[in-house]
Amino acid sequence: MNVFKQIFTMSYSRIIFSSLIIIISTLLSLFIFDVLKGPKWSSIIPGLLTGFVIALFQAFLSWFELKKIDEYDALKIKKILFDRKNPVYYGDLISKAETEINIQGVTAQRFLEDFANENTIVSKEKKVLIQALKNDVNVKILIADNNWLINNDDKRKAEMAEPRLNELELEYSNFHYNRYKQLPTHSIVIIDNDCIVGPVFPNVSSKDTPAIHLKRDSKFAEHYIEYFNKEWDKWGKDKELED
Repeated sequence: MNVFKQIFTMSYSRIIFSSLIIIISTLLSLFIFDVLKGPKWSSIIPGLLTGFVIALFQAFLSWFELKKIDEYDALKIKKILFDRKNPVYYGDLISKAETEINIQGVTAQRFLEDFANENTIVSKEKKVLIQALKNDVNVKILIADNNWLINNDDKRKAEMAEPRLNELELEYSNFHYNRYKQLPTHSIVIIDNDCIVGPVFPNVSSKDTPAIHLKRDSKFAEHYIEYFNKEWDKWGKDKELED
């Protein structure tokens, strides 16, 4: 379907450009050689020529924008996030989850605070992860081992998050978390058919870094999903051995 769409778009663009160029060339010839006599034509032809030249320029801009959109569609990019500060964006996806929520990050402290808050007075938006667990959504969280955290603030967040992680794992059989023993490099959020990926930089809060929201079946997303699954299997086994 995408190949057909691309071929159709290219053919359609060529038809438009060819038609406009032919019309402009014809009008330009009529104007230069003064084929059509009379004061009426001397005012109409320049006006038509100007109009079609503008139309050609607009068609070129439209084609350029269409080409960029096609490139986004090919990668199945839904949105580029300049930062990850907006909990509503993630909360909306979590609230619609039906099958799985997989997270790979640094400490998960902010994630738990934003979506698994146990305080009775907070809004339901702060409890969407709890509701997802009650709806039998499988949740996996993969975070860095404390010994691999080089930032004191991250170490503090990890200490804050650990009790809540243990509580959720004890309370819900469909909640699990593991720790990886390497420097954090990727932020990965997989929620059913959505995948949000971004980098993790040393001494930079993940909320201040960009991310890309992709469809799950994107070629770009497939590598991150495969990476998460391999890391989960690897460190999950290591955790079982330690226990």
